[in-house]
Amino acid sequence: MKVVIPVRDILPNPWQARKKMDRESIRALAEEIKASGLWPGSLRGRMKGSTVELCYGHRRLAALKTLGWDKVEVEVDELSDEEMALQSLAENFQREGLSDIEKAEGLHTMVQLLLRQKVAESEAMRRVSKFVGLSEAWIRDLLSMLDMEAPVQRAIRDRKIAGRTALEAHRFGGKEMVATAVEHKLPVHRISAIAKKIRSIPDAGVRERIRKDVVQGRLVAPEKVEEKARKMLKGRKLKAPEDFDRLLSDWSFILKHWNEKVEDILVYKRFFEGRNTGPVRAEAAKLVKRLAKLAE
Repeated sequence: MKVVIPVRDILPNPWQARKKMDRESIRALAEEIKASGLWPGSLRGRMKGSTVELCYGHRRLAALKTLGWDKVEVEVDELSDEEMALQSLAENFQREGLSDIEKAEGLHTMVQLLLRQKVAESEAMRRVSKFVGLSEAWIRDLLSMLDMEAPVQRAIRDRKIAGRTALEAHRFGGKEMVATAVEHKLPVHRISAIAKKIRSIPDAGVRERIRKDVVQGRLVAPEKVEEKARKMLKGRKLKAPEDFDRLLSDWSFILKHWNEKVEDILVYKRFFEGRNTGPVRAEAAKLVKRLAKLAE
């Protein structure tokens, strides 16, 4: 049903993820409403005593306050806590461009709400994933940002660094590496490339020294990492890691398992024709080339 209610009696959605609204965009929206009017159904909520708890339309409500409206029509329904939270998430994800931290906070609220309703965690993740259109893996990554240090969260919230970039940097060197990524404007692919170069350094001591140089911002390019590692390793007698025998044993088991799994797919090779097997063949060719070096 529709009710006309004083603007002052409209309360925000308790599960609203957005903490701040851009003043300029609100002013622009106010001008648009002033010129074209407010679309029917722009505000939706549920009754809370003599007030209305807004489900969606927070930016439009802010614009109406800017225009000085006293009353407004609101679509009122019987909405459960879950429906309120879901709708708030949907509105924010689809229309308002939340920062990754704000997304994480909204997702956390939704998951916790479902858990309080005795929904299993795996099912809660599945429901939220389906509703907001994000993979469960990315949702878990977003939620992990809430465990990061306050300065890191603030940098993501203020859009000084993208969420994915912050995750990659944090995994590499914690909050110090995130600060370096912000200072040097490192994209996620460069951090990944640097990490890959460092993992390939055979000497643990050299590897750690170069990692510290990267974290402290003295090395911020993959090619420079490779160049410095080459210089440091020159003439150096390399030592096998202490757990090398265990690594060999583990890899013997892994390679045996791969051989068995390859047999499983070879049975179906007759069905390859007419299908997109390019990626499988390309990865198999790269693997064969690398394994050939082990067999030499």
